Amino acid sequence: MSGGGDILGISVSGAVAAQRTLATTGHNIANANTDGFSRQRVDMHARMPQQHGGGAVGTGVVADNIRRVYDGFVVTEMRNTAAVAKSLESEHDYSRQVDDLLADPNASLAPAIQQFFAAVNGVANNPSSSSERQVMLSQAKTLANRFEYIDARFSTLRSTVKAELKNQIVDVNQLAKGIAKINQTINQSRGIGNLPPSDLLDQRDRLIYELSKKMTVRVNEESNGNVNVFVGNGQLLVFGQTAATLDVQNNESDPEDVELVYKGPSVDTVITPYINGGSIGGILDFRNTILNSGQNELGRVAMGVANVFNKQHKLGMDLNGELGGLFFTEADKIAPKAMPNKNNKGELDIAVNITNIDSLTTSDYSLEYYNGTYTMRRLSDDKTIGNFTSLPQDFASEGFRLDAGAGAGIQNGDKYIIRPTRAGARSFGMMTDDVNKIAAASPVRAEASISNLGNGQIKVEAVTDTSGPLFNLEGGELSPPYGVHFTDDNHFEIIDNSGKAIRVTPRSVPDKPIVENDDKKDIESKGHAEGKKGKEESERAGRKRDKDVVAHTDPQPSPEGDRVVTSIEYDKVNGVALFPTENGIDPGIRIKIHGQPKAGDTFRVEFNLNGTGDNSNALEMAHLQDKPTLNNSTANFSEVYSQLVSRVGAKTHELEINHKAQDVLLENAIARREEVSGVNMDEEAANLIRYQNLYQANAQVIAVAKNLFDTLIATFNR
Repeated sequence: MSGGGDILGISVSGAVAAQRTLATTGHNIANANTDGFSRQRVDMHARMPQQHGGGAVGTGVVADNIRRVYDGFVVTEMRNTAAVAKSLESEHDYSRQVDDLLADPNASLAPAIQQFFAAVNGVANNPSSSSERQVMLSQAKTLANRFEYIDARFSTLRSTVKAELKNQIVDVNQLAKGIAKINQTINQSRGIGNLPPSDLLDQRDRLIYELSKKMTVRVNEESNGNVNVFVGNGQLLVFGQTAATLDVQNNESDPEDVELVYKGPSVDTVITPYINGGSIGGILDFRNTILNSGQNELGRVAMGVANVFNKQHKLGMDLNGELGGLFFTEADKIAPKAMPNKNNKGELDIAVNITNIDSLTTSDYSLEYYNGTYTMRRLSDDKTIGNFTSLPQDFASEGFRLDAGAGAGIQNGDKYIIRPTRAGARSFGMMTDDVNKIAAASPVRAEASISNLGNGQIKVEAVTDTSGPLFNLEGGELSPPYGVHFTDDNHFEIIDNSGKAIRVTPRSVPDKPIVENDDKKDIESKGHAEGKKGKEESERAGRKRDKDVVAHTDPQPSPEGDRVVTSIEYDKVNGVALFPTENGIDPGIRIKIHGQPKAGDTFRVEFNLNGTGDNSNALEMAHLQDKPTLNNSTANFSEVYSQLVSRVGAKTHELEINHKAQDVLLENAIARREEVSGVNMDEEAANLIRYQNLYQANAQVIAVAKNLFDTLIATFNR
C-alpha cells in the first residue's frame, strides 16, 4: 500500500488537495471585506507517474503552491491614481477655505473698500462736517482691521499647513518602517519552503498604497522579494529591510514656513521642491500657488492703498490750515523684507526699497552670492532676473531696489529670501485719529479779480507736489503767491509776490525761428501800449511770439536791449495752463485760465487760507477708488482684489472639477483591481461546492480502497 500508484495513495492525495482548496476558499470568503486582500488560488499538478511494463501509472495530485491572484500593472495604476486624487482633494480642501474667506460678502475686503470710499465721498460732499469726517476715520479703521483680519487668517492657514505637514511626515515614517519590517518578514517566510507569503505581500502592498496617498512613490522589487521605495528626486525611503527618515524643519530664512528634509547618513537634503502627489503634495501645491501668492497679493493691495492714498492726502490741507500728513502707515516702507539664511557666514543686511508699486508682482525672490556674483531668482516661475556684482541694484520690472545695509559684509554662499509684499496687510494701519487732520481741501486757490472786464476764469486743476519751496507757507502764504495780469486781450504776464513779472524767453527751435511782428502799430492802436508798463513793455507786447516759449523766474531786472520778454500769448480757444513752464518751472500746481479775459484783467493764486469748505482734495481722494493705480496702471484697488478673488475662485473650481474626475478614475482603478484580485462571493460559493464534492469523491475512493483491502484480507483468512 506504500506504492505511489496504489488507489489509496491516489485518493489520499486527492483528499489532501481538496482539503487545501477548501481551506483556501474559506480563507477567501473570510477576507472578502479585508482592504487590499487578494484572493488566493491553490496550484495543483499531477504527481510523477510510475513506469510499468504496460506504461506509466498515475500516482495522484500535489497541491504545491497557494498563490494570490495579482496584476502588478493594475496595482501600480491604482497607486498612482490615488496619489493624484489625494493631492487634488487636499489642495481643494485648503483652497476652498481661502475662497470662502476672500469672497465672503460681509467679511471680505471688497465691502470694506467700498464703505471707506463711500465715507470719503461723504467728506467730499460736506468737508466741514465733523460727523462725516468721523465716519471716514471709522471706516478707515474698519479697512485696516479687515486687512489685519484677512492676513491673520492667511497666517492661521500657514500654521495649519505647517502642523499638518508635520503630522503627515510622522505617518510617512511609520509607513516606511512598516514596509521595511514586512520586507524582513517576507524574507524569513521565503526561507521556509521558498514559497511567497501571499497575505504578507498584500499587507505590504496595502502599506505602499497608503504611502502613495501621502506622496508619489516609485517602487522597485528585487529578486529576493524585497521592495525598495523611492520618493522625491530619487531618495530611498525604504531600502530592503531599512527605512530612512523624513523630517519637517523650519525654513532656513523664514521660520513661518517649513521644508521637508530627507535625513541621510551624513547630510540632510531639502526635498520640498521634488515632492508631489498625495496629501503632502497637495498641501505644498496649495502653499505655493494659493497661500503664498494670495497673501502676497493682499499685501500688495494694502501697500497700494496706503501709498496712493497717502500721496493724495499729503497734497491737501486740513482744518488746521496745515498740509496733509500720512493718513495710513507707510506699508510700502515697512513691509518689504530681505530675510538672511540662518547659515550665512556674512552679516550683511539687505534693504528692500519699493520704487514702483505699479510694477510689484506677487512673487517672492531668492538672492544668492557665489564667487563675487549675486544671482536674483523669481520664485513664482523659477526665472533668473539678474546677475550682478554689487549693490544697490534696481529691478525696475519688479518694482523694487536692493540696497546694502549694515553688517560686516557678504560671504561666499550667503543666501536671502526677498519678500516685497508678504507683510503688507499686517503693516497697514492708521496714522491719525483726529478729524481735523483729514486734508480735504486744496492748499491752493485761484480767483479772478471782481473788477475784471472779461469773462476769463481761472481754476486750480491739481496740486502735484507739496514738498517744494512754494509750500513753505511762510506767514500763512505760498512762497511766493502768484498773480496773472493781462496786458491786452491776447497776452498776459505771471507776477510774483514782489510785483515783478516772471521772465519769458522766446526759444528758437529747428524749422520754427523767432519772427518779429511788422504790424506793431496795429497792436498799439488797440491800447496795448498804454503807459502802465512803459515804452519798452509795449514794444515787447507787440512782438509776434512763437508758441514755444520758455518761462523762468529771475529776481534781477532784464538787461536793456536783450530778447527777454515777460508776456505770454493767450489761447482764446483752448485757454492756457500756467505751469509747468517750457523751461521747467514747476511749483507743484496745475493752473488753467480759460474764457475771454480783457486787457487789465488780473487773477491771483494764493494759499487757501480758511478753506474749510473746500472739498477739492477730498474729491481727488474719492476718485482713487476708480483710478487705475496698480498692475502697471491697469487696475484700481477693487479690481486688483477682485482679480485675486477670481483667481482663487477659478482655481478652487478647477480643483473641484479635477478632484471629482480623479475620484472617478480612482474608483475605476479600484474596480479593475477588484476584478482581478477581489473576492467574488458567487465564485467562491461555487468553488466551495466543487471542492466539497471533490473531497467527498476522494473520500469515496478511500472507502472503495478500504473495501478492496478488506476483501483481500478476508480471502487470506479463509
